[in-house]
Amino acid sequence: MKNYSRSWVICLLLFSSASVFSQTEVLQTKMKMDHSHMPISVPESVKPVALSLVLIKDAMSGFNLTLQTQHYDLMPPRQGLSMDESMSALINDDSGYVEGHAHLYINGEKIQRVYGPNIHLPETLFKQGTNSISVTLNNHGHMAWTKDDKKIVSTLYIDNLETGAIKHTFESFPIQKTD
Repeated sequence: MKNYSRSWVICLLLFSSASVFSQTEVLQTKMKMDHSHMPISVPESVKPVALSLVLIKDAMSGFNLTLQTQHYDLMPPRQGLSMDESMSALINDDSGYVEGHAHLYINGEKIQRVYGPNIHLPETLFKQGTNSISVTLNNHGHMAWTKDDKKIVSTLYIDNLETGAIKHTFESFPIQKTD
């Protein structure tokens, strides 16, 4: 009977070790693939990138968000882009601007990638009261674009229970109005 119990203990230890090892491997792989927290500097050779957000209450439900970018080509990755190209600072040959997409966060949770300037945000994404809407600009490898070691990000703090929803705006590099 003792040998039988020992076999079970050994099997349990082996299974637990294999399970922990595979979880560790999965975590390491995920960390290698998650570039969303890594910065990438906008090259000094291009015009400075800027981002501002415009939020309008939708007539039916939720809000309509517009990303206003300056010197930035907001677009999906080009067909056949290699991993090395995705991780680099791609410059669009036609415009001369860096290219990439955006990440949308609501209350700190990543909601989606954004490839165009207009997004509908359903009411179901928000809790009652104060909420935050943040957008970062990212290269096609999901690395956050930076300038002067600061992430290019815009955040709106809103109260969806009040008529004037926007309570505060933060923009690390806002759109510069030209007259």
